[in-house]
Amino acid sequence: MDTRKSETRTVPKLTRRERKAQQTRQLVLDAARELFSNHPYEDVKMDDIAEQADLSRATLYNHFDSKETIYFEFGIQSLRDIHERQKAVIASETSGLGQIVKLSEDLLRSLFEQPLNHEIMRHYLVTYSQAEIPADKTLKKMEIGEEVENPSDIVLARYLQEIRVFEKIWKDAIERGFEDGSIRHYLNADQLTHFLFMIVSGIFDRVHLERIVLEKLNLSIERIITLTIDLIRKDLATD
Repeated sequence: MDTRKSETRTVPKLTRRERKAQQTRQLVLDAARELFSNHPYEDVKMDDIAEQADLSRATLYNHFDSKETIYFEFGIQSLRDIHERQKAVIASETSGLGQIVKLSEDLLRSLFEQPLNHEIMRHYLVTYSQAEIPADKTLKKMEIGEEVENPSDIVLARYLQEIRVFEKIWKDAIERGFEDGSIRHYLNADQLTHFLFMIVSGIFDRVHLERIVLEKLNLSIERIITLTIDLIRKDLATD
């Protein structure tokens, strides 16, 4: 008989002040989502976000140091939601190929339904390439407990952390496909993951560039999604 005591984790109860701060931050993120969904990133100002959230400028800056921090905080929330949805999407699929097909379709549909997530990712890639301290270096510091003072560096590292969770879901599915023989092993899991991301995001970008042409060709978004997923399935399948 096991006499060891089971460990119970207790979640610290938030104080009233902490709950209020959490509610205010969420209010800001909801207001920012509305603005960023309807206006280019460059056109949205901190004053616009404060007005949309019905907060004073001082209160806004008490919670966020810049609009870029707000932008990526919303991106982090969105990626976490995508993680949970994609895990549920592939839960019923036993083969790696089946999981990757489902993941590809879900991602492509979500880009058309919520293009802001794609814009945040694009902004991240540009910011990452220009950052004085790359996000992966900041993340390593955070993981070993080193102090990072710049809020912009911290939020970039946290966004990168969520991207890696996202990538792992795909890589695990690809590895499963290699093991069960349903996916051709012509690239390794990392390479194939990013190759699929390029295909899906490239299709999304091209549709927006050629929307008028596609309408004349009678190619609907639904048809394009179906064709893209069929091509991915046929390219990856071993039979």
